[in-house]
Amino acid sequence: MAKQARQTTWSGPVPKCAVRIGEPCTLCQPGSHGPEDCGLVYLVMNDPELRERLGEIRAEAKAASAS
Repeated sequence: MAKQARQTTWSGPVPKCAVRIGEPCTLCQPGSHGPEDCGLVYLVMNDPELRERLGEIRAEAKAASAS
């Protein structure tokens, strides 16, 4: 009887998207390797109004999860 090899998968840390709160990074921007080199994250973080709004959204999400 042949012994089946067990396939193991590595489940290391999953980077979180800095724009879509609570979701993993899905590499939605071509050429990106994660949030660290994502063009969308770069644009949001370098625009003062968008960055402020993202902070508000994060605060709302944190408050909703706490209650």
